[in-house]
Parts: sequence; structure tokens; C-alpha cells
Amino acid sequence: MESTVRVLVVGGVLNLAWGYVTGFVLSAVRTRVAEASKYLTLAHVGPLMWGPILLGLAVAAPLSRTGHELLAAWLLVAASAVLDVKDTLNWLAGVADEFVERPVGFWLGGVSAALGSAGLAILTVGVLRGG
Repeated sequence: MESTVRVLVVGGVLNLAWGYVTGFVLSAVRTRVAEASKYLTLAHVGPLMWGPILLGLAVAAPLSRTGHELLAAWLLVAASAVLDVKDTLNWLAGVADEFVERPVGFWLGGVSAALGSAGLAILTVGVLRGG
């Protein structure tokens, strides 16, 4: 179980770090213009949400009893990373609305959702079995 917790903690901390970095960028942009790209805002807020989620799941993971906890951890960390990349790419490309424009980032959102759903399902079943 130690590896599972380590993956979740490292993923959580890296998300918080990326949220912090994009927060500096967001602040710099906002000092020059009245409104920042919504995707820069998402590239900042998303990791700040995923960080605590992954850290919280590091507490829950040891209660899980499926035998697939490490896979679940990697799926969840990958989901967060793909979402971070998606929003960063959309911001850098100047995307106004990914649902209208359908850039690469739009499709990455679906990948992130699939990875996150699978990882969370594994841990949910495991915690319900183990608890």
C-alpha cells in the first residue's frame, strides 16, 4: 500500500505546485489586462482542486481492498495531469471555447474523465469492501 500512497501524495503535491506556478502567471496577466483567459484560470484552479483530492485519497487508499489500488492511484494522477495539460494547452493556444472550437484539449478532457472515473471506481469499490 505504501507505493499507492506515495503515488497519490507526489501527484497531489505536483498538482499544488503547478497551481501555484500558474497562479503567478495569472497574477502577472491580470496586472496587465482586465480579464484573463478562462483556460489560464482553469489551469490554475484545476490543479489546486486535484491536489487536495489526491492527498485525501492517499488517506483513503489504505482502507481499500481490491488489490488494484496502485493502478487506481496511477489512473487518478494521470487524469489530473491530462486535465492540467488540457487547460494549459487551451490557454497557450488562445482557445475561447473548447466545446465550439474542438481543439486537442477538448479531447484530452474526455481522456481525463475516463481515467479519473476508472481510478475512482476502483478505490470506491475497494474502500466499501475494506471498510
